[in-house]
Amino acid sequence: MCRQLLAAFFYIENVVKYKMEGGMTLEKVVLVRYAEIGLKGRNRGYFESKLIENIRKIVKPPEINKRYGRIVIRLKEQLFEEIEDKLKYVFGIQNYSFAYAVVHDIEKIKKAAFELMKLNLKQQKTFKVETKRSFKQFPMKSQEMSAYIGAYLLEQFPQLKVDVHNPEITVGIEIKEKEVFVFIDKKKLYGGLPVGVSGKALLLLSGGIDSPVAGWYMLKRGVNIETISFLSPPFTTEKSVKKILDLANILANYVPDSLRAWIVPFTEIQQYIKNNVPDRYSLIVQRRSMMRIANKLAAKIKAKALITGENVGQVASQTLTNLHSIENVSKLPVLRPLIGFDKTEIVNKSKEIGTYEISILPYIDSCVAFAPKNPATSSSINKLEVIESKLKKLSTLEETVFEKIKKYVIGRNV
Repeated sequence: MCRQLLAAFFYIENVVKYKMEGGMTLEKVVLVRYAEIGLKGRNRGYFESKLIENIRKIVKPPEINKRYGRIVIRLKEQLFEEIEDKLKYVFGIQNYSFAYAVVHDIEKIKKAAFELMKLNLKQQKTFKVETKRSFKQFPMKSQEMSAYIGAYLLEQFPQLKVDVHNPEITVGIEIKEKEVFVFIDKKKLYGGLPVGVSGKALLLLSGGIDSPVAGWYMLKRGVNIETISFLSPPFTTEKSVKKILDLANILANYVPDSLRAWIVPFTEIQQYIKNNVPDRYSLIVQRRSMMRIANKLAAKIKAKALITGENVGQVASQTLTNLHSIENVSKLPVLRPLIGFDKTEIVNKSKEIGTYEISILPYIDSCVAFAPKNPATSSSINKLEVIESKLKKLSTLEETVFEKIKKYVIGRNV
C-alpha cells in the first residue's frame, strides 16, 4: 500500500511539475545502445566513457547524456540524418533508435507513440508495444503500459492488428529515472569496442583488398591503428601513394582523432635482395625485412602489435611454414584477423566498407614490383638465417630506409 501511495505521489508530482513548467514538447533524441561494453564489470565505466568520447569526436552532437545502459544524443536543432550518417563510424554501438524523450506523463507518452507511428507507418499491418521499466517507482508496470499504449494505438490506427510474436513494427518504451524514451524499432550497427580501449597496433597496409579489411576488424575490437606501407619508386608511382592514402582515409573515418600513415621507400632493399638471394626465397626475405622495419616503427610510436591481412593458403608467402618464417623476426605479436576467412568474405566486407574499388585500382605496391616467378611455398628459419647472414649490407640498408620514411596525417582533426 505504501509503495502504491509513493508511486501515485511521484506520478502526480511529475504531472504538476510538467504543468508548472508550461509543458515539455516532444524532444527529439537518438537512443544509443551497446552490448559487449555492458559485460565489462568494474571496467564498464571506462568503456562507456570512451564510447561517449568517441561519439563526441566523430558525430559531434550538440549534447550527449548517459543513462544506465544507454547513451542519449540530444538533437537540439541538428537533423537526425546528419547524426545518423556518422554513427556507423563509431565502434561500440550495437544499435540505436530515433526517439522522443518525455517526462513521466502518460499523455505525453501516448502523444510520442502516436507521432512516431504516424511518422513510420507505411504498409505495415501488425505491431506490438514493448516496455522496459527500469525506474520501478513509475506507477504502471511494463505489461500494463504496453497494453495501455497498444489499445490507444489500435483506436488511432484501426488498420493495424497486434502481433506480439512477429510484428512488422515495434513501439518501444523505456522508462528511466529522469525521463521516458519512446521509439520505433532499432537500427543495427557493428558493435565491437570503442576505438582506443585496446591499445595501439601498426597495420601493414598494402594496396590490396585484404589489409584494409584487417585494419577495419582490429578497429572494431577497440585497437587504435597507424599504418605502414612499402612502395618501390620509381616502379611505383605517385598514384600508388594516393591509393594507399585513400585506403588509409577510409579507415580514418573510424578513428576518433587522426590516423598517421607511414610510407617506406623500399626499392633499395628489394634490389639488393633480388641481386643476392635465390629468386624463390626473395619474397620471404623481403617480408622478413618489412617485419624488422615495422618493428622499429612500432617501437617509435609505442604500438604493441603488428596487423597484417594475411590469410592461410591464399598466396605462396601465406602457407603456414612461410608465415612462421616471416613472423620469426618480429619482436611483437602479429595479429591476423583474416587468417581463416574465405576470399569471398573478405571481398564482400571490402565492398561494404568502401575499400574495394580503391584496392582494385591498377597501381602496384612493392610486393608486386619485385615478385619472384616461382616463390617458395615452404621455407625453414634456419635456411633463411643462413641466406641473410650473407647479406652484409641488409641491416645498414634497413636503417637507411627507416630514416627515409614519410609520414602523412589523415583524419577529422588534421
